[in-house]
Amino acid sequence: ATPAAASGSSAAAVAEGSEEVAAPREPEAAAVCQAPATGSDFVPPSSSEECLELLRRSRVHWFAVRLSFQARSFLARPTQHLIRLVSIFRFFTGLADMLPAKLLVHVLEPVLSPAHRASAFVWGVSRLPDVTSLEEVLNLTNGQQTEFLGTLAQACMDALSAKMQEAGMGAEFTKALNKVRKAVEKQRFKRAQERRLKPIRDPQGAAVMKKAKNRRKQESKKRKVQETILKTKGAKGGLRAKTHRSLVDA
Repeated sequence: ATPAAASGSSAAAVAEGSEEVAAPREPEAAAVCQAPATGSDFVPPSSSEECLELLRRSRVHWFAVRLSFQARSFLARPTQHLIRLVSIFRFFTGLADMLPAKLLVHVLEPVLSPAHRASAFVWGVSRLPDVTSLEEVLNLTNGQQTEFLGTLAQACMDALSAKMQEAGMGAEFTKALNKVRKAVEKQRFKRAQERRLKPIRDPQGAAVMKKAKNRRKQESKKRKVQETILKTKGAKGGLRAKTHRSLVDA
């Protein structure tokens, strides 16, 4: 198996088998995903409007939108919100497995928005070891934790794509994904323009941002050095003062 395949299987194992991360869930959301009891007067929704109304009444749509908003804010500092992001992506993956495609199509954009952003954390050759529990995730380095979140997000997107393709609704998935990609590219272009114009419009604010950026670079460099020392030597490096025996001691 390739390193990328091993990292993908590790993320899937934690996303599916770990019981330590409690995925947020409401009773109403579970009721939507389950078949109605025998003798009930429940009528499955047939039209798109009825499906959307059912999601709203069960609060599933609101819950997905709310979690999507929180996940996007957490992605600014992914390692500081590791547990929250793992729980959110795990919940989204479970939602893709439980909801039928007719209902899932109405929450594609909220789910894909943070998942597409986090999937960019995976690039090049994978450095992830085999991960089977949350404790092992917490013991990863910052770079590996970020990559692990990327594999979880990619697994979520793969689950959504497979579910929609199986139901013959692959076009709806592609449409939602393209819409999310355009929104992300538009926002990134807007931020790049603001950064370029910041020194002209607000020189003092630009100077503060530059100092903060340099400070983050220094902290990142120190952290990488410590991680390298831990990886090669198994402990942090340190210098001890060399003691010399004097003539009196002799």
